[in-house]
Order: sequence, then structure tokens, then C-alpha cells
Amino acid sequence: MVSTETLGTVGAGVGAAETVRGGSSPHKKRQLFGDSFYDEVAQSKKLRSSGNGGDSKNAQHNTTKEKQQMSAMEEDERIKAIVPDETRACCRSDPFHVDVSALKSFYKEVEILPQVDSYDKSFSCAGGANAEQGKGKWKVKIGDTVAVRVEQDIKDSPAVHFPFVVKWSPVEVISIHRVHKTKELCVKLRDRLSKKDQSEKDAIAMHDINVGKIVIEFRWLYRDHEIPGASKKKKESADSDELEELFETDHIDSCSADCILSPIRLHDATRLPKNFPTSIFGMPLMHYQCSRFWSIHRRSFVPSGPLSNRVSRGRMYSAYEVAFTKLQQRASASVGSTSVQQRRPAPLREKSSWKVAFQMAIQKLSLAEAARDTQENGMVLACREKERKQIKRFLQKGICGLNEGRDKEGKTKNLKTSLFIAGPPGTGKTASVRSIISELQKDQHEGLLPEFNFITLNGIELRHPFDSYVKFWEAVSGPRKERLPPVQAVHELEHYFCGDQEDVEEVDFSEKPVTVLMLDEIDYLVTPQQTLLYNFFDWPLRATTARLVVIGISNTINLPEKLTPRVQSRIGGDRCNFQAYNFQQTLTILKTRLGMMGGNPGYPVFEEDAIRFAARKCANLSGDIRKAFIMCKTAAETAFEDYSSGKRELKADSQPIVSISDIRKESKDLFSVIALKAISYSTAYEALLLISLGALMRSRESGNFEIKEILTKIESIANSSGEHTYMDARLSFADVLGMLNRLGDAGILQMKFSQSSPWPWISTHLHTYEIHASFRDTSHSKLSEKHLANQRLF
Repeated sequence: MVSTETLGTVGAGVGAAETVRGGSSPHKKRQLFGDSFYDEVAQSKKLRSSGNGGDSKNAQHNTTKEKQQMSAMEEDERIKAIVPDETRACCRSDPFHVDVSALKSFYKEVEILPQVDSYDKSFSCAGGANAEQGKGKWKVKIGDTVAVRVEQDIKDSPAVHFPFVVKWSPVEVISIHRVHKTKELCVKLRDRLSKKDQSEKDAIAMHDINVGKIVIEFRWLYRDHEIPGASKKKKESADSDELEELFETDHIDSCSADCILSPIRLHDATRLPKNFPTSIFGMPLMHYQCSRFWSIHRRSFVPSGPLSNRVSRGRMYSAYEVAFTKLQQRASASVGSTSVQQRRPAPLREKSSWKVAFQMAIQKLSLAEAARDTQENGMVLACREKERKQIKRFLQKGICGLNEGRDKEGKTKNLKTSLFIAGPPGTGKTASVRSIISELQKDQHEGLLPEFNFITLNGIELRHPFDSYVKFWEAVSGPRKERLPPVQAVHELEHYFCGDQEDVEEVDFSEKPVTVLMLDEIDYLVTPQQTLLYNFFDWPLRATTARLVVIGISNTINLPEKLTPRVQSRIGGDRCNFQAYNFQQTLTILKTRLGMMGGNPGYPVFEEDAIRFAARKCANLSGDIRKAFIMCKTAAETAFEDYSSGKRELKADSQPIVSISDIRKESKDLFSVIALKAISYSTAYEALLLISLGALMRSRESGNFEIKEILTKIESIANSSGEHTYMDARLSFADVLGMLNRLGDAGILQMKFSQSSPWPWISTHLHTYEIHASFRDTSHSKLSEKHLANQRLF
């Protein structure tokens, strides 16, 4: 059974996880096509009924075979009602991406035969629709807004069907894909795309490949009466000059392309301009005003950009990011080589090109740009070849479910389903995992790996550790994004991965995609009874209905040894330790990033000595590559501004360049900030508190500490100091709380409050070596030297 701790203290997490109720429930929206519609369209393995009606608190599993069979029959009838026998949709062009493992091919557009039989008789163009029906099919492209036919109404008030005789709702088309029946068809289609010669393409018959239902992934556009607290009045006719308002949402769903009824146009203005058409190709053309964004997860309006960026906003919530990446790559490849060369800055040493070179270097040194290159573009991290090889081998075996040991059949289940990664901050732990996942996802889409879903949870981003159950189930539940309280979420996860005995007998272990879970900053997921970490690392070992692979990332190298023996046994002995970057590794990374490795004809933005100084400075103090990037980026920005404004004059036959003096100045500002200067002026008791906090951080890097924990450490250090200045300290709880408030106001400490305790948790963004350096040449240097000196992270 799943281990559960007392969850009565997680009020902050429960409130955020409750399902939106009322007419705007996203789960009720899901009922329009049935929870199992997408599974049926994809010809998935077995129908599963949810039947929760949007009320997540009443969600229960049908454990008997009779209930499961009845639910399957009901779902089958529901699907038959919304998917016609004769399809009205077809894709005539080649797909831009084929996902072999998921049996899907993605298209830019789909041709729809207008559903004249669904138009209201009072629609003025209904007669013309029949006449124009034979003129051609209507093309629906990615990003178009359309009306789709739905099965049932989600509103309490009577539905308005006009201009149709069926119930409908406005949506935005995000992606279009065809679900194929077999892997062989996907491989043939992929081979057709790889052929450059048109005759070779024609040799592969399209009619044999284009078999399977066409599905659209769309984004719901809510009306005002679907927003909680908004007016329940609905527009009953199309005669009014004022446009009805629709709201963009982050609510994603899927349905058959045959459900598309007619086009919809969105406008910024509140009134429809004159002479705008109200019909097209015999179909009603409806107009709406759209300028606001409603988030079903935040249950509030969120800022949104102009309507022209609507399509790109919709793609942010798509479940097929890789497909859109392929689409962008194809669009970039179609651009002529001449135009590409025009966009690239010429690698000349002329003075006119120095601004472009500086801007490119600043962009390359951006942490966001570096993360995008490694995590999305799959760029390999330098100096992490050994660690990457270990992580990739583990993930490949975990996803395939195989191990090196073989049984009589030549295969055996993989028992190593958990990996613990540790190392100091800024050493590439998370970036390495994401980079490898990006490579494995490409292999998956080529059909080289089984289908898997990658989910990431960051402990530092959660308000309470138990919120990880809520976030994990929300991701596992698929397009529904079902949000449950932690108590229900943990039981849903237990049932999903381990299931009941009857589920184990009927469900094939390989039917569901493998779930790869990355638990980042797991130091923040340690609970008093440690059952949360126990569950996450225990599910992979007991998985019977769906496989789970877990990667835990921590800044504390000996975190497993501090946990209970039963949690240690679940984590296992597979470790991958990331050492802090040394001088040579930091230098290699900086030069590789700036294009200074080997013969580079480009403009030299940095002096060689400047790069070497930055690498040595960061390697000696922390080994955090992020600080090296920040140091060089800030120096380049300062130099660029000085040269551009004329504050820094150029000598004869010289050119703008970042010198070692620029790096030295920025390193002084980076490692000797105002907060560190303020620490040096601390009182004896404030110094005792900060040194105690630094000593605690040695055992739990970048962790949160209770006031009682800090007070105990203060007494221990004061009694062992041998100096009356500290031994005479008789600090009460109120005294420590007062000092914490003062240091918090100065930005030295951070205090975080939670529902589980009336007292704050204390943390700091400073490292132990920074606290130690602040007390150098002060009266507290001896105490700091004793407890904080030489405490390199490795």
C-alpha cells in the first residue's frame, strides 16, 4: 500500500489544487467528447471511464469487471455518437513530422467538407450551402478558430444552437495529426518524407499510408457565462452590432476533425466593421471580440499580448512541442542560403562589426540562452561526457525495461529504476538530464525507443512538499490535467502505477507509455516521516500497470545517508556525482560558448587573459559555471555601453574589447556585493547567528532551517568558542527572531512561511565561503575560520 503522512497541515497546497467548479469546470468541458475519446481515436488499449462529472473529490475507481464492461460500453456509444461513420476530413499534403512511437503524423492543414446538414434552416445561406458544396472543401489550418460540434451542453441554462441545429463551442486549432493503425505505416510515411526525388516519393502510394482518423488538438475559447462570477447572460442572436466576447484559455482538449462545423473570426474591436462577410463557402462565418485570457488553473485572468500573437500562445500549451520544433526547422531550412547569409553578421575584424559581435557574445552568455541550447536544442555540455554517458545509459535501459542480465528468453526486467544525482549548484546536473532527454525524445519519434513521457518537479517551486503529489498526478492524468487534493492524488498515483489485482491481470504492462520523472531539488521534499520520497522511489519498484523511472537531483552529496534506511533502500546505490568545475573545465566551457576554440575568424570580444581570469576566479571560489557566465556577460555589457556612449575612448589602431580590468571589476562586484559588506559590520550575536547558519549549510546545502534548529546551533558554537564574547550570549527565541527580521530586511536572509508551522523557515542565497569571506579581517574571523574555512563543496 502507498505510504501516507498526515496531510492536515498542507492547507496551502490543497487550496491551489482544488478543481474549478461550476459552469467553468475544465473537467466538464472534457465530457463533451468523453474522457476516453482520445484513447479510442488513437486505438489505445482499453477504454477507461472517468464519469466524475468534474467533481474530483468524488473520483472513484470501478474495481469490478462488471462496472468496467458497462463503462466501456457507455464510452463506446458516446464515441459512436460523435464520430460519424463517413469522415468529412482528409489530409492531402505530406505531413511535416512523423512520430513513429506514438503512431502519429502531423499536418499543417486538413480539408473539411462543410456539414450542411448541421446548419439551422433559418440561416440565410443554408440554401446556398448545398449549391456551393461541390466547389471544393474548406481548408482548416493550424491556428484557425472554428466552431466544433459537442455532445452535451455544460451550462445550466438552455443552449443556443443558432446558426446550427447541434450544440457547439468555439475553439482554436493548435495541431492536426493523423492516428495510424500500425508502426509499419508510420515508417513508410517517414521514408516517403525522407525522399528528395519526387519520383521516389510517388513510388510509395499515399492511399496505403493515409489510413487512420484525423484528430485536432484545440484550445477552448470560453464565453463570458463560462467564467466564474461573470454574467450568465448569453447572446441569443447574431443581429446585434456589438460583438460577443470570447476568452483565450489554457484549457487544451482533442476531438475528431469531423466535429468541425464552420470558421470563426476574432477581432480586437468590440463592434463588427461594415461590409464584413457573415458567410463563406456557404458556411456561417461568426465574428467575436477577443482581448483577454482566462486561466483555468489559476482561476483568474492573466496578462496576454496582442491578438496577433494568439497562435504562438496556443502552441505553448500543446502536448506536441517536438512537432512544432520540426515545423520551425523546416521553415528555416526553406529560406534561401542568400537570405540566411544576410542575417548572419559577417565575421570580419572591421570596426563596423564590433557592435554585432558584442551583442552576439552577450546573448550567448545569457543563462536563458544557454539553458535553451542544452535543454531544447540538445547541445552537448562540455566537460560532462562521463556523467552524460552514465545518465543516458541508465535512461535507455529504464525506458526499454531491459538490463544487461538475460534470462532464458534473452531479456529481463530492469530493476534499476532510480538514479540519484548530486553535486554543487551550477555544475550542469539539471541541464545534462534535460539535454539527454531531448536526444532520447528524438530517438523515440524515430521509433528507436518506446513511447515515454518526461515530467519534472522542482521541490523549491512547491509551496509544500505534498503539492508534488498534486503536480505529478496533474501531469500523469494527460489532457484532463486533473487537479486533486494531495490525499486523493497519492491514491490515484498508486492505482495508476501499481493498480489492483484485477487491473494487473487485464492490463498489458507495455500498454501505457513509460513515465520518466525528474525530481529536482529533492532536499525540499524531505518530510518529517520521509514517506513522500519513499513513495516516489517505491512506485518504480512495485509498478505493475505502468512503468516509472525516477531521477533525483540534490545539491547535497550525502543526502541519502541522512534519510531513514527504508528510504535509502528504495533510492538504491546508483549514484552520479557532479564535481565542481575546475579552472581548465571552466575555461573550455567559456571559450566553447564564445566560439574561441580553435581558429576563429570572428571578432575577438574578450582578451585571452580576461577569459582566463574569469575561469580561475570562479573555479577557485565556487566552481559554479553560472557565475562565470554572469561575470563575463556583465563585463561585456558594461564595455559595450561605454564604447557606444563614448565614455571610453579608443587608442590609435585599437578596437573595442573586454579587457582583464573589466572582468576584475565585475568579479569584485559579483563576489563582494553590498550584502557581504553589510555582514562584515555585524554585531557579535548577528555574527554568531550567521556563522551558525553557515555551519548548518555544510550538512544541508541551500536548505531551509527552523529557528529552533538555528538556536541550538548557536548555543553549541558559543559554548565551544572559548570566548566570553560569545559564551555570555543568552539568546532567547524572541532575540533570535528579532535578529532574523533585521537580517531579512537587509536582504541577507530569507524567511518563508508555511501552513505547517507558525514560525518561518530560514534560508540564505549566500554560500558558506561567501559568509566566511565577509568576516575576514574582522573580530569574528577566528570563529568563522574555525567553523567555515576550507569548506569547499567537494
